Amino acid sequence: MSLIGFEINDSGILAAAGNPPELIELDDQAFESPGFALPQKDRILVGKSAERRAHLLPRQIINHFWDQLNAEPLLHPGPHTPRNHAEIVYSHLARIWEQIQKHGNQVVMTVPSFFDREQLGLILGITRELSMPVRAFIPSALASAPSVNPDRMLLHLDIHLHRIEVVYLEQDEYLSVKDSGAISESGLIHLHKEWVDTIAQEFVRKTRFDPYHQASSEQDLYDRLPEILHDLTHNASFVFEITGSNRSYNVTLTRSQFVQKSEAVYGKFLQTIKNMRRKHRSDHCAVTLQLTQRLSRLPGCKEFLASIDDVQIIELDQGAAAQGILQIWNDLSEKPNTEGISFFTRRPWQRDYQSNTHGEPPVFGDTRRPTHVLYRSIAYPISEEPLYIGREITSAGTGVHIQGKIAGVSRKHCSIQRQGAEVILEDHSSYGTFVDDHRVSEPIILKLGQIIRVGTPGEELQLIVSLDHDEA
Repeated sequence: MSLIGFEINDSGILAAAGNPPELIELDDQAFESPGFALPQKDRILVGKSAERRAHLLPRQIINHFWDQLNAEPLLHPGPHTPRNHAEIVYSHLARIWEQIQKHGNQVVMTVPSFFDREQLGLILGITRELSMPVRAFIPSALASAPSVNPDRMLLHLDIHLHRIEVVYLEQDEYLSVKDSGAISESGLIHLHKEWVDTIAQEFVRKTRFDPYHQASSEQDLYDRLPEILHDLTHNASFVFEITGSNRSYNVTLTRSQFVQKSEAVYGKFLQTIKNMRRKHRSDHCAVTLQLTQRLSRLPGCKEFLASIDDVQIIELDQGAAAQGILQIWNDLSEKPNTEGISFFTRRPWQRDYQSNTHGEPPVFGDTRRPTHVLYRSIAYPISEEPLYIGREITSAGTGVHIQGKIAGVSRKHCSIQRQGAEVILEDHSSYGTFVDDHRVSEPIILKLGQIIRVGTPGEELQLIVSLDHDEA
């Protein structure tokens, strides 16, 4: 069986395949296929082909069919318009499947958290009609999580054509979707219009040329937005040139102009994050934000979110969900569902991953070796000499004394030491030592962020790393 990871986001559907997973082309030699459709007499143009005509034929273009996926009749269908959004999704998936089916014979789909069971059922019915062999669905936030830190609140942030999305991932025995929030009318369609309006106004103010005077020049602005955003990522300003009325015009565009027009949307992210913190932890709890590339490449977005107290920002790669689902699939499918399609709402994350076909384990998050054990706010260094953990540590400087009257803790309960490039834990107790809630039966390799528990109900210690000054 060869798998294809499929990431649904209407701003650009992506797919990945191979080992190690890599993005594959699925739309006019592009990795992303946006959710645009243009009904024509004999067919429906979808993806890039439709997006390139979105402002040439604005009354005919349709771009809500993924966001509002249902089988309800369209209110104002045109002469060649399909009956409902589900039919348009069928056309879009058919186009993509035609391009990618050579890369695999099974599909696992990652989906937004706001898709309900009815919408997933429609997608499943559509894929069956297309003979597209879908094995499972999993929330994109869950599939793309690259690392875990139980001491911090983990939130996944994404943006779609018509809404923004914040997902709270609970880091317990399993990584699971605890809560989510989506705000409509705040997506890329909204931002793109704000930015293009700003560019057009700048041309009118500086050159008297109005790019909105002709549909072709308006479409040109939208087509070149990726180029503009890329330049503003690396420069505070740059000169942008456009051709119209048989001559060229140019203006200077600045990053601050785009950031200012984006602040309303960024502010909605901040408010949703604030609500999540207050609802599930506290107003000022430590928080980690994992940003999709769709979001992190927006001008000023990372800087805006960095204003949050005690925040850590992780930038995900393009197609992180499509590639991530392939990396964790073996763990998800250990008990395969033979009677239907699986819908995963949690995934294992505290375990030793099996080697892939290249003989190397998949990498998830931070791979640095732990340097210290943290217990009750004190960090104990790990060295080649055994660091004993227990209730009666007598050798000064060589152990961690477990405090309080904790049942089930031996005098020298377990030990940790560095052996070559690895950090090893060995249990010496009669009661058992637990790493990430799994009892240790033989010496094991420890990883950064893991939790050691000794006793009943137990005292916990965490594996941490101490950074050099130039790493901070």
